[in-house]
Amino acid sequence: MKKSLLKFSQIIIILAIYVIGNSAFAQDPSTATLSKDELKLIKLEEKVKNIETKIRLTEAKIEKADSLVNAGYEMAMEANSELKIIGSEEKSFLKENNEQRKILVKRLRKADEEDTKLIETKLKALQTEYKNEIKSIDKRYSTEDKKLIKAKSNDTKGKEKLKQYNPKLKEYQKALEIAQENLEAFKTEKDL
Repeated sequence: MKKSLLKFSQIIIILAIYVIGNSAFAQDPSTATLSKDELKLIKLEEKVKNIETKIRLTEAKIEKADSLVNAGYEMAMEANSELKIIGSEEKSFLKENNEQRKILVKRLRKADEEDTKLIETKLKALQTEYKNEIKSIDKRYSTEDKKLIKAKSNDTKGKEKLKQYNPKLKEYQKALEIAQENLEAFKTEKDL
């Protein structure tokens, strides 16, 4: 009797484990299972979408690189024109300053003692004006030189990025074409 009771309890335990195991691993009837073809179709569509995303991102990077090149070009043109203006202003200032100096030196040779002090004061003022204006011109030159350096830097960065991203874009476009062909071939094969 103990043996039969023991066997009976073992059978009940095994049945309980079987029922619990089946209920735990049973699929929910509300979730539909996808066939292999449907899974492959989803995978192919996702691949096309991923490649399209990569293309959009790469095109945005190329556009940014183009804007860097254009900004560099415009900055260089602006700096070069400003350098020409500064050069002509410097030339006219030097010419005018030299003429004033020559006039004062001529007057100084012919001047008496009282006029000499006045002319020397004017010469010193002219010299101070000369130094100040040359400093100002040098600062303007320096500013425009910095613009030229920045323009060249932008141009170089932009061109490097274009070299980097243009081949990637072509690669992604080719991959997209292949992925779309694979998707269309699969759809026509399966009549989806």
